[in-house]
Amino acid sequence: MAGGMHAAVIASNLGPEGLRSGDFEADDSAVKALTVEVGTLSEEQAQITALVLQERSIMSRPMKAYTRMCVEGLSGSEAQQPLKQGRGDTREVGFLKRQLLSYVPALTWIPKLRLNTVRADLIAGVTVGVMVIPQSMSYGSIAGLPYIYGMYSACIPTFVYAIFGQSRQLAVGPVAMVSLLVEAGLRGVLTEEQCPKWYVAGGEASGRLQYNDCPLEYAQLATLAAATVGMMQIVASILKLGFLVSFLGHPVTSGFTSGAAIIIALSQLKYILGYDIHNSEYIYETTWELVRDIHKTQAMPLILGLLTLAFLIVNKKLALKYKRISMLGPLGPLISCLVGTLLVWLFPSLREDHDIKYIGEIPSVLVESWPIGVGGWTPDAFGKILPTAMSACLIGYMESVAIGKSLAAK
Repeated sequence: MAGGMHAAVIASNLGPEGLRSGDFEADDSAVKALTVEVGTLSEEQAQITALVLQERSIMSRPMKAYTRMCVEGLSGSEAQQPLKQGRGDTREVGFLKRQLLSYVPALTWIPKLRLNTVRADLIAGVTVGVMVIPQSMSYGSIAGLPYIYGMYSACIPTFVYAIFGQSRQLAVGPVAMVSLLVEAGLRGVLTEEQCPKWYVAGGEASGRLQYNDCPLEYAQLATLAAATVGMMQIVASILKLGFLVSFLGHPVTSGFTSGAAIIIALSQLKYILGYDIHNSEYIYETTWELVRDIHKTQAMPLILGLLTLAFLIVNKKLALKYKRISMLGPLGPLISCLVGTLLVWLFPSLREDHDIKYIGEIPSVLVESWPIGVGGWTPDAFGKILPTAMSACLIGYMESVAIGKSLAAK
């Protein structure tokens, strides 16, 4: 049409099923009663409508979407973002504001906060914050690093992701699977020049671990591996490789979620049973060592562990059954941590006579100098940690997506 206008046909009195071919033969009055309105769309509305239809078509074909994004990135053209109905105000904002909202999603949900949302987030944040302290220390220990490394790796990514994160269900920080991969991949990698104490003691034949004899040198390699994983993920983000998640099947996500739960449970059993269990990326090795040394079980750690577990289960069921105490459900882990801390503090005999292990003093800084580990970042070291970094990057990403999808489905 002239004047840059586009036509749109609107049937005003069609039923939900529309008109079928037989309707015209059965009742000619339906045709006479049919009224059709012809409306016009402006150039801007026509472009928005075409863009919405195009996005709906492309979202069902991820390979075509990836090809289009690569072409637009190479040509320097502005990528077209999916539009949602009912949000015409965001369509008119400038390019810079769209980019800012894209890279800092916190600006989109902060203005929408309400009192009930803040209350729920506060309870969840306090509970998770208290629980993540012992959990992150455990993951740091699994990776062969001091507790302080696990605490920092759980704290800093959380603050960053709260501002720049794209998913509300995804949790960032150390996980059991990646911690096991790091420990297994860096085991025995240090050379004799880097860790002479370990080689003097007999190397692998001695049964000693390098991260116990040379903790600083081992931490340098682990830090380099973490930096390499970060660079790989940045490159993957630039290349728009996130579309690969579209091919991640439900059995895979379910397997990762279940596997992560099993590994986490096995990694914590040594604290309940009261004897050391060697960490391994293979479940059967950990299970065999658990069964082989079951006679070393200590009574008091087992009793306290079972009582805590029973409290968590009963507390969750009661919170679901009675609405008046529903708040106790998310507070259960927090109560358990507080009660356990008070018991170990008020009764020294638990620590001294009953083999109850406790953390003790933790240094307040990573090392005396900063940045940590840069002195050990050499081309030779990079070649040693590259396989570990690639495995941790892939497994960590798939596990995060699997757990995020599982939580989003609930």
